[in-house]
Amino acid sequence: MIGPRAAFLMLAASLICSVPLPSQAQEPTLIRFGRQTAAEDNLWLMIAKPELSPEINKSYKVQWTQFRASDMAFKAFEAGQADIITTNANAAITAATKGLDMKIIATLSRESNAAAKTYFLVRKDGPATIAEMKGKNIGIIGYRTGVELWARQALKTGGLNPDRDVTWSVVPFPAMIEAIRAGKITTGPLPEIFATNELRKDELRVLFTSKTGVPFDEDLIVVLVRNDFARANRKAIQAFAQDLIATSTYYDSHLKEARQALLDAKLVPLPPDVYLNMREYARDPKLLPNVEALNKQQDILFDASFIDQKLDVNGLIDRSYFDAATTDAR
Repeated sequence: MIGPRAAFLMLAASLICSVPLPSQAQEPTLIRFGRQTAAEDNLWLMIAKPELSPEINKSYKVQWTQFRASDMAFKAFEAGQADIITTNANAAITAATKGLDMKIIATLSRESNAAAKTYFLVRKDGPATIAEMKGKNIGIIGYRTGVELWARQALKTGGLNPDRDVTWSVVPFPAMIEAIRAGKITTGPLPEIFATNELRKDELRVLFTSKTGVPFDEDLIVVLVRNDFARANRKAIQAFAQDLIATSTYYDSHLKEARQALLDAKLVPLPPDVYLNMREYARDPKLLPNVEALNKQQDILFDASFIDQKLDVNGLIDRSYFDAATTDAR
């Protein structure tokens, strides 16, 4: 027969065993995030100032990897080595038409003639007009990328055939400037973040921009999520969206402080006097994709033979994560 004291001790032991230990707490979901090299400074601020992201390391944690261009990000995506990536919107549409199983969930920046954009620079003694590019070489960061599309559309405005009248070379953004200076390529694309610094040196000049042949505002850098990861981790993605919106809002409202934080974190390789005063990219405050713009972008991709079929852009986009995040924030 069990005495009262023994019964009490057994009950206490069972209660203690039923209490979850700290080590049994659920680990935050790991997001393997592939980021790009330009036009997503508001995202990079999550790295520089994690205190702006209250859900990080609680609802999710992030493993950051930087890719030199969209094509490398897609390879990691398809190999299951990344769960969420940022990429050029035109490249995302192209990949979707080829069957990549993903959704666009946000737009970090837009390419606009009224804001920051991409410049194609030449040496001072280089071609003075687009027509003079005949027989020349153009640097691009990858084939069938947004920068190649911008260059092709600009060449047409000068009466040139992009397939016959020029040659193309793949050059990473960081090597583009020296390739132009050395004459390895005649022109190449430089985002605002790099072009601003080079133009003040007065050694290179602008031949054309991303808006020369594509005059409307475009979604530029978009956030993609693999559908299998999204189905299994909706709450984690929504928490990430909430933190990204909060960080992006801080970035836009405290631009110089945010940029200084990026400089301090060595995430932007520019002189402070250049970076702190350069133009910013246009963006939607809620980071929501622009369906009308993406449809126009798809039309140009189709006309330029970058894609051989069109898809339903509405079906490619899932705005629910960022819609829900902004609702929760209110």
